[in-house]
Amino acid sequence: MELDELLAAVRSDRIEFVTMRPPGATTVTLERRVVLTGPPEVTDLATIGDIRILDALVDLLGDPARAWAAEVVLAAVTQREEKLVDTFAGQPEAWWDAVGRGAHERWRAWLDQHRDRLVWDADEGVFVERVDP
Repeated sequence: MELDELLAAVRSDRIEFVTMRPPGATTVTLERRVVLTGPPEVTDLATIGDIRILDALVDLLGDPARAWAAEVVLAAVTQREEKLVDTFAGQPEAWWDAVGRGAHERWRAWLDQHRDRLVWDADEGVFVERVDP
């Protein structure tokens, strides 16, 4: 399936996810991991490991009908803002009012600053920052 077809499924009325304790956590923790559960196109998108998906998702943050879904996917593939997603999981409209309107600018600034160091960690299924020796 083409990247554009996968991105078309990133819609706030269709996004499905859960949050869970980080793997290996043995005690109660406030930290959460966002795990995408559907639709299938979105779960496929999140496993590609192509940096272009980050730019496309950041662009979707400017569309109020798709911004929440883009935020969820970005959190899942970068492990950033996972607590925000967990906090607003049951009320995405409140996310938009509280922090969603600024999400595009916030994520764009982060991506522009970190893009050159981001690499796909296939074992973890997330983008991580490469640490140069």
